[in-house]
Amino acid sequence: MKPPDIYRDWRILFGVALIVLGVGNWIVGWQRTQEYEAIIAAQAHPPTAASEAVNRAFDELNAADADAAVLEPFNRAQSRVSYASARMDFYHATFLTGRVLVVIGVALTLLGFIGLIRNDALQAYERARRASP
Repeated sequence: MKPPDIYRDWRILFGVALIVLGVGNWIVGWQRTQEYEAIIAAQAHPPTAASEAVNRAFDELNAADADAAVLEPFNRAQSRVSYASARMDFYHATFLTGRVLVVIGVALTLLGFIGLIRNDALQAYERARRASP
C-alpha cells in the first residue's frame, strides 16, 4: 500500500472529510450548548425583576395596563429563556449531528483501509502465484 493508493480511495477521503466536519460540529455544538444552558440557568432565577413590580403600589396602576405592568417583567424573562432554549436546542442538534458524522466517517475510513489492505494482499498473492511454477 502506497500513499497514492490512500488518497485515491474515495472512501478514505470522504471518511476523513466527514470526521473533520463532524469534529467541528461536535465542538461548536458542545460549546454553544453550554453557553445557552448557562443563560437559561441564570434566567431561571432572575435577581429582582419580580421585586420591582411588587414595590409599585396597585393604586398607581390604572385598570387598562394593570395586567401588562404586573406581567411585563415575567414576559421579558420568559421571552429571553424561550429564545435561549431555542438556540440551545439548535446547537444540541448540531452537537449530536457532529457525533454521528464522526462515527460514520470513522466507519467509512475503516472500510476504505480494509479495502486497500485486501487489494494489496490480493496483488501480493497474484505476484507470488505467478512467480512459482
